[in-house]
Amino acid sequence: MSAAVESSIIPVPVGSAEYAQVLDWLYREAQLLDRADFVAWLALMTADIAYVMPTRSSVLPKDGTGFHPECGLFAENHASLTTRVKRLQTDQAWAEQPRSRTRHFVSNVLLDRDAGGAYHVTCSVLVTRVRSNRPVDLFTAERRDVLRKQDGTLKLARREILLDQTVLESHNLSFFF
Repeated sequence: MSAAVESSIIPVPVGSAEYAQVLDWLYREAQLLDRADFVAWLALMTADIAYVMPTRSSVLPKDGTGFHPECGLFAENHASLTTRVKRLQTDQAWAEQPRSRTRHFVSNVLLDRDAGGAYHVTCSVLVTRVRSNRPVDLFTAERRDVLRKQDGTLKLARREILLDQTVLESHNLSFFF
């Protein structure tokens, strides 16, 4: 974010109508993911969506945050997300046969609005995944989203997922955060 945009960030109060609208969007998005309605979920994205998960390493505070955006676990755009959604609708998505059962818990939502009207959302997420008879996978992360209004509706323009884990014991990351 540029210094000019950063200086024009306005906190949106918890309990305001704007906050409630964004919170409703986040909860409904989580419901779509948990119900595996990926086509409807994809419709919540802007055409220029950036959907990224940088890798993380454990570092001393003096050495930075430990996130490595140049070496991410994934960096998706609308075309790649569309391909993933289409593939999940076939029997060729072997990592999701049978489909994972997920639960997305969203909390600690903080909301800011920039001068252009985009919402910058920071929240904590807990994602559980149960697949077949394997042990439950638990993922905790900070999520940083940018939501923009298009045709009067909120759309996700950017999602950065900052996992708390440095080592993933899950067999794959074949689901959406």
